[in-house]
Amino acid sequence: MAVIAIDLGSTVCKAAVMEGGEMLGFAERRHGYDCPEDGWAEQDAQEVWDLVRQLVKEALRLAAPAPPIEAVAVSVQGDAIIPIDAAGNPLHAAILGMDTRSFGEAADLAERFGKGPLYSTTGMPCKPMTAITKILWLERNRPELRAKLWKYVHYEEFLLMKLAGVPALNFTMASRTMAFDPVRKDWIPAILEFVGITSAELGNLTPSGMPVGIIRRAIADEWGIARSALLVSGGHNTCLAAVGSGVVDPGLGCYFMGTAEVIGTCFDSPRISPAMLACNYPCYCHAVDGHYFTSTLNHGGGISLEWFHGKLMERGENEDASFEALLNEIRPWPSPVLFLPHLTGSGTPASDHTSRAAFIGMSLKTGRHDLLQAVADAQAFEARLNLETLSDLGITVSQLRAVEWGARSNRLLELKATVLDRPIHIPRQPEAALLGAAMLAQTATGRFRNLSEASNECALIARTVEPIQVARQAYDDAFERYRHLYPALKSFYQNWRVEAHAPVLV
Repeated sequence: MAVIAIDLGSTVCKAAVMEGGEMLGFAERRHGYDCPEDGWAEQDAQEVWDLVRQLVKEALRLAAPAPPIEAVAVSVQGDAIIPIDAAGNPLHAAILGMDTRSFGEAADLAERFGKGPLYSTTGMPCKPMTAITKILWLERNRPELRAKLWKYVHYEEFLLMKLAGVPALNFTMASRTMAFDPVRKDWIPAILEFVGITSAELGNLTPSGMPVGIIRRAIADEWGIARSALLVSGGHNTCLAAVGSGVVDPGLGCYFMGTAEVIGTCFDSPRISPAMLACNYPCYCHAVDGHYFTSTLNHGGGISLEWFHGKLMERGENEDASFEALLNEIRPWPSPVLFLPHLTGSGTPASDHTSRAAFIGMSLKTGRHDLLQAVADAQAFEARLNLETLSDLGITVSQLRAVEWGARSNRLLELKATVLDRPIHIPRQPEAALLGAAMLAQTATGRFRNLSEASNECALIARTVEPIQVARQAYDDAFERYRHLYPALKSFYQNWRVEAHAPVLV
């Protein structure tokens, strides 16, 4: 028996047919997003659904002849919000997690409830990336949606509505909204009341890994699978990548090298403290029952390399091939130029949405390769900054496992192992979010007794990338320069806005 796993990221959608830990068929495609204003990031949710349908059919075709499909589970990007009607149709573009338009709403929530109390009850720092601030923005700025609004949903509920007519909201995503108590596993009425919504206007709460419905006949027939296939609640892609890389117990770390770069680790009890809040680290429900999860965040991870490829280079006919060629130019030696990867604001520990990206140290000698190397270096520097901060908080990541597309590039892995001065372990299946979703689905159908058993069978390490010793000192010196970059530019960006200084056209 097999399952279908879907992983819907911010810029890449993937689908796979999996049996145990083996991938029988796989399809992926990049998809875009729009930036109608500075700090905004939107997607057409209906187009995303159409893409999911196509990719699942492609994965099934590549898997043929595949065993019967027992279940479907979904991994999704964090914090994107979509208002839908009762039929599950989107009423507005999906507002993505990296969208920062709701900074005013975040400030209002902080003023009403206090940043400390909000964090102590929800485990989420009060930032515009959180779903509840985006919902408040829609309530204030798109009141015309109210006439048809049924629910505000994330991408998982949206897909589950399409697949089974059930808007099931798993605990990992619910506890990232900043309106949910991750200990009580329920909504916080006072926050919902302030925003002007009820719990009925949000998804139906459910733990990750629970059967929530049966696939619609029309979809089953379109895909050519059994009409009895279960829909199983999935989770936040970072949590599911952790599950798929074997991070189901404390002490291990999943280095998620996707559009955003995230290092996640888990605990067996909540870690909610003023020190965690000061560094903007969340504490939310893990996909593993009874465990909690925290994660660093570098918004400008893989998306910085994609931006460099798309905006600063001429694209060839085969964009994927040219992007791979670009990655092959990266070397484990620091650029003379520094890059601050804050294309959509800074991630943790600062989480400053006003910050922006910058190249520093250019001269007439600077070439394209120096700029590319600086972009790659910055990803490793951000990871090191966050690992050092976690260590200061008493959170030890004893082993780091790298997953997703960045883990396919040995050049990037060698660079990061060198900057971090530690080995990086590569699981046999780098598509860890897909594997995590498949593990949840197969646990729900009874193939595995629990996620620990699934991890022991599926989340195996294939190889280890060691630091390049001759480059360590050079990178230590470069990192010391890098750690001063954001503090040096902070006041500039916080006191200067493009819109405030734009020319007035008469």
